[in-house]
Amino acid sequence: MPRDQRLFMTFPIDFPDHPKVRPLTPLAKWTFVEMNAYSRRLGLDGVIPVVAARAMWSQKALGDLVASHPTRPLVQLVEDDYILRSYADHQLTNGDIEDLREKRAAAGAKGGRAKAERRQTSGKPVASAKANGKQNVPESESESEIDLLTDMSTETQSSPVSNAGGRGLDEVSEIVIQKARNAGVRDIRKLYPILARTVDGPLTSAAAVELAQVIADRSQHPVKDVDAYVATACRKSPDDVQHWYDTCDLGVA
Repeated sequence: MPRDQRLFMTFPIDFPDHPKVRPLTPLAKWTFVEMNAYSRRLGLDGVIPVVAARAMWSQKALGDLVASHPTRPLVQLVEDDYILRSYADHQLTNGDIEDLREKRAAAGAKGGRAKAERRQTSGKPVASAKANGKQNVPESESESEIDLLTDMSTETQSSPVSNAGGRGLDEVSEIVIQKARNAGVRDIRKLYPILARTVDGPLTSAAAVELAQVIADRSQHPVKDVDAYVATACRKSPDDVQHWYDTCDLGVA
């Protein structure tokens, strides 16, 4: 399944029942959703100019959002801007995106160096084997990585969720499941304990999806089966997996 490249915004599952949200009209609620989408799409970090806001949304709905709480409303009107309160607590800001981009680039660079070193090391026995007339040694990285696409069942049979060192996953939210699908992960419940026992540190279900995506993105070849690829990477390259976990600060995700 192709990874969904669209931008996403997040809302807590109890958002409709929040005391600031429930009394609002349907129009005001939807206006708030659209304001978050607009800000995320344009990278405004939750600050929308009044002129732009009033051109797109009802002034009555905007007024209801500003009046949703006497001191902590959903939206604040500050001079010439509407400001989405707590925007950075729920949506990715420009700073978050840049920080994540830098961490992934650093992790990718280290992974690339490790692959280059392995390639140099593995090149010597290949040349020797050819000199001795042996033809059964892989001649390319793509050939040597075929075993990364092994069936996930070989990984999970020896490490079921219930025996994952107390780090099994009892519940996974629909948001995490959707994120996993977008990342190409078929079954995060089975993949989670494999990742959890590989890394040294706490791991949430959302962080496990992020880590799986980082691992798959480091491959120099298209990954057809993300679950199997990640599981095998955990078995064969646990140090790299730990490095990506540390570099992306997934222990605090």
